[in-house]
Amino acid sequence: MNLDKSAAYNNIVVMGLGGVGGYFGGMFALNITTNWRDKRDLTFIARGAHLEAIKANGLTLKLWKQDPVVCIPKMVTDSVLKLPYINFLLLAVKNYDLEDAIRQVEPRLNSDTVIMPLMNGVDVYDRIKELAPKSIVLPSCVYISSKIECPGVVKLQGDIVKVYSGPDPQRPDYDGDEIQAFFQNMGLKLYWNQNPFEPIWRKFLFVSPFALVTGATGKTMHEVWADPGLNASVLAIMNEIVAIAAKRGVTLNSYDIDYAMRIGEHIDPAAKTSLQLDIENKKGRMELDALGGVLVKLGHELDVPTPETEKYLKKIVNA
Repeated sequence: MNLDKSAAYNNIVVMGLGGVGGYFGGMFALNITTNWRDKRDLTFIARGAHLEAIKANGLTLKLWKQDPVVCIPKMVTDSVLKLPYINFLLLAVKNYDLEDAIRQVEPRLNSDTVIMPLMNGVDVYDRIKELAPKSIVLPSCVYISSKIECPGVVKLQGDIVKVYSGPDPQRPDYDGDEIQAFFQNMGLKLYWNQNPFEPIWRKFLFVSPFALVTGATGKTMHEVWADPGLNASVLAIMNEIVAIAAKRGVTLNSYDIDYAMRIGEHIDPAAKTSLQLDIENKKGRMELDALGGVLVKLGHELDVPTPETEKYLKKIVNA
């Protein structure tokens, strides 16, 4: 990949313009398409009303405690068929759309394409490599609170934005200094970790248990933390995650568990998980497999019992 701003052929694509992709895509646009010296091409892949609104008026990005800004890429489309080969793909689709997204862009990928998935889940890297084995896939995760406020508008809901990433285990030839410099030039924080699966599992340690228990009970994260019985369930799922992660070569300790539990203690009392909101809004497709099903699958493969995870999955499915 070549992220030098003087490279006219350079093609950067952001796929999935929700809260996550919209924020990072907007920041890329502010630093690329507004600079006449920058010859790189930036494309947004979106769909539906969001796509039409961005086509008409650009993407409005409401930054934290700042005035809104309008971000305009070179192109916004729902198809990649007319694009040249992709140099850098930031992937921020819903977990259940991952395979379809990779199949869509696969003809535009090559061995130099760098893919950064900013998605929930601990199996994202494996699933992408299965469909795009020649490309460079950087295992990554993101801490951000953002959402689509309305079509064409993405709102940042806090001042914490952190991306954790690291090298593709199957592509040691890729120099990570390039992507780190790119993020720095975009005004974004990227924390490079030689074992990027550690921060991915550490985030999952918080996200998965609270998502499953809030999704099954309808209680907020803080209410779950404050309820002794539900608190014990969260802790039990966390221990199942720790055991599975260990079998996958990732060590999580008591400090990681304590930290994840403290998030539930100190979070906004009204805050709900995305899975919980999807259930309340009766969305047909949810990230249930990514947040719970994957643990049951890995548990079976690695001979790690997952009774608490299975219990809450069944509660959600049978509700």
